[in-house]
Amino acid sequence: MKKRVGFYTYNYVEPLLESIESIGLGTGSTIKFFIDKLISDGVLAGLKVAVSSIDTLLYLSRRGVTATPPGYIEHLDLYVDGFDEVSSRLDIVKGRGGALHWEKQLALIADRRIYIGDYTKYNGKPYLYLKPIPIEVSPPSLSYVLKSLSALGKPVLRMGRRKDGPIITDTGNYIVDLYTSKVHDAEEMNRMIKEINGVVETGLFPRKLVDTVIITTPHGVVRVYGETS
Repeated sequence: MKKRVGFYTYNYVEPLLESIESIGLGTGSTIKFFIDKLISDGVLAGLKVAVSSIDTLLYLSRRGVTATPPGYIEHLDLYVDGFDEVSSRLDIVKGRGGALHWEKQLALIADRRIYIGDYTKYNGKPYLYLKPIPIEVSPPSLSYVLKSLSALGKPVLRMGRRKDGPIITDTGNYIVDLYTSKVHDAEEMNRMIKEINGVVETGLFPRKLVDTVIITTPHGVVRVYGETS
């Protein structure tokens, strides 16, 4: 399903590729199928490329593609990335891979944002509830942020699986996963969390940062939500 949606997305954006100058590429196994197709067709050679993580930067570098982190580019024509959960309103949760800060920055500077994934990540409800909300936190503020987030749910510091201690993001911060009830207003929840001193960014991508969502099913059907042109 990951390969199918990656290749479908390439065909979906192909008409745009001749008219754009810059593209942002996300993180994760699904987006790598899309990246592989871009590389095999030689599309990236003529574009400015920004990435949402060091992982994607290295993946491109090994294939001879020069890319840049978010801080060195002001504008993107197109941004394509995966997601962890999407509601029927097209609010999204991202950040299980730990790249939420860079991902959010690329979404903010892009003219068009497309997110791709499989049917298990579409919850079919007008609210978010399947996944915890990832929150990137400045280390000196960790205790304060954990205490403040307790008013919104159950905050849990994300710990490493192959290292002792917490996960460290590409910008040197911690990640706290907030387990909460249904999120009906993603934009308001995002605002409340970001008002807490020490919060760098959240993995909530409200509808205003989402133009198109492309989802594949086990039966080979691909569904497109949002913009269709």
